Order: sequence, then structure tokens, then C-alpha cells
Amino acid sequence: MFNRSAMIFKSILLFFLCISNANTAPSETLVATALVKQGSLTKDQTFIGTVYFNQSSVLASQTQGLALSVNFDTAEHVKKGDILVELYHEILDAKIKAIRASLKELKLQQERADKDLKRYNRLLKQKSVSQQKFDEIYYDKIGLDQKIISLEAELDTLLIERAQTIIKAPFDGIISKRSVDVGEWISQGGTIATLINPEQIDVLVNIPASYAINIQPGQPIQVNITSQNYNGVIKGIIIDGDEKSRTFPLKISIQSSNMNLFAGMEARINLQTSTAPDTLLLPRDAVIKRFGQDVVFVNNDNKAQMIPVTVIQYKNSTVAVKAEGLTAGMQVVIKGNERIFPEQSLRIKPES
Repeated sequence: MFNRSAMIFKSILLFFLCISNANTAPSETLVATALVKQGSLTKDQTFIGTVYFNQSSVLASQTQGLALSVNFDTAEHVKKGDILVELYHEILDAKIKAIRASLKELKLQQERADKDLKRYNRLLKQKSVSQQKFDEIYYDKIGLDQKIISLEAELDTLLIERAQTIIKAPFDGIISKRSVDVGEWISQGGTIATLINPEQIDVLVNIPASYAINIQPGQPIQVNITSQNYNGVIKGIIIDGDEKSRTFPLKISIQSSNMNLFAGMEARINLQTSTAPDTLLLPRDAVIKRFGQDVVFVNNDNKAQMIPVTVIQYKNSTVAVKAEGLTAGMQVVIKGNERIFPEQSLRIKPES
């Protein structure tokens, strides 16, 4: 199609040149020029996504018990290590106290048994006691050691259970939901609260595959939330896309101390895609209409050479074109081209 249009245009141009040559040569015309460049044009597209908190934890109890104290409320700021809930632990404390007392007594007995075993060992070598008596002392000592090991293991278990009656905040954040009150029975795994970190914010935006294929993790990106821009970093594309919309979730991370950002807010991003890849780029003013055809004038040894072009895309002050005989590095006329004709002498205006 392009070749056919070019042939028609050349025929019209030849006719025009014949008429032009019959008259006196046009006078020299002052024009401004610009270089033809090789490159790509991109298209900006706005996509809408949703804000959510990257660090959001449902806090649960590791043990069962009665809520003795609840030290937080919804929307309250808490620090890492703050005690949120304390479960009833008096029975555990009593058991721990009893086992520690028993261990103290048993270890005293263990010291005496160690001394007795050493003494009977010497007497056995001197043949002052029988082997049977020595064995009794030895196995009594072994039994005592085993009892101490068992009680120490039981104590360790009780101490872990005791520690689990104190539920602390695992990180700095805001309580978004409270799920327990004083006096309630909490089962093992029962929910205490939901804690979020408002400074670790992610945005999810569904984008088409044509944009997704150009995304690279670590790329910086501007995210607009409530008319304010935030610096974001692309985490990556979730490759499990939506079959109906043919889109893929783009995950963006935002670090912000702005406490006015909330989960569910609308977020906007702009992405670019190449719509005219590896083509000829000119200033928009270089393209004019002659004989109903888009053309440009090229400076050919200070003579105007008219070349028909096909416009691919306009973007701001730039236009992407394709044309036979036009290459990167040529000078195209951008000012004064409405007044000139093919083969007219040109005087190039110096760049200011």
C-alpha cells in the first residue's frame, strides 16, 4: 500500500517539477532544520490498583488459658515486645515452684550419692565391701540422676508454657482488630488480635501482558495515592494471571511513614509500552501536507528535497514515520517548510 501511494505521489511530483522548471528558479528561502533520529516512541497508560499492608499478622495464643489482662485496644499503636495479653498462670507458677524445690533437694542427695559412690569404690578395691553392696550404691545413684533429668525436662516444659502465657507484640504496628477481653477463655491457637505495620505498604495493580513482559524487579516507579506521589520499587509480576481479563498482578513496595495511608485505598501508576519501536523520529513540525500527502523537506546540498512519509504515531512534539529515502542523520526542515518547493534553494538558519 505504501509503495503504491509513493508511486502516485511521485507522478504528481514529476508533473509539479515540470511546471516549476518552466518558470524561473525559486529564490533562496531561510529555513530551520532538525536531524532525523532513529528510536522508539512509547505510550503512557494509567493503571489503577489497591493499597494493602505487606506486614499484617493475626496474633494467636500458643497455649490455652484465661485472659488475666488485656493491655491494648483497636487502633492503638504498640511497640515490639509490648505485653498485649497475660493469661492466668498461678497454677503453673505453683508447679514450677514445687519442681524447683524438689530439684534442690534431689541435687543435695546427688552430691551425697557422688561422695558415697567414690568411697565405696575405694572400699571395693580394698575388698572391704562386697560387690553387691557397691552395686546397690551405684544403681541408687543412677536412679537419682535419672529422676533429676526427668524433673529438669518437666521444668523446661513448664517454663515454656509459662512464657507462652505472656503474649507480646512481634513488631511495631497498629492494632486493627481486637479479638479478646479480660476473663475470656482462650484456646490454644485462639486469635488475640490483628497487628499491621503501616510503614510497609504494597500496591497490587493488574496489568496486561504487553506491559508485564517489560517489567523488571527492582525498577523504581511513582505511585499516586490520594493525589500524592510516593516512591515505589517493583517487586515483580505474579505469573498466575487472570484468565478472563488476561492481566497479571504487578506488586509494588512503598516505604512510607505516612500514617494516612490505609488498606483498600486506590493507587495509580503510569507504565510505558513501545508503540513505534525502532523507527524514524522527527519533530512534529517537519511533517506538512502537499497534494493530500504527508511529506517532509530534506536539506540536500542546500536544495529542498521532498519525501513522502507515512505517519505511524504522534507523541507531544515528536512524530514517528516510515519513508523510502529518509534515513537517520538527514536534516529535515521544521520552519519555513510551508513556503518551499522541491529543488528550491535553502539558507539554513543558524542554531541559536
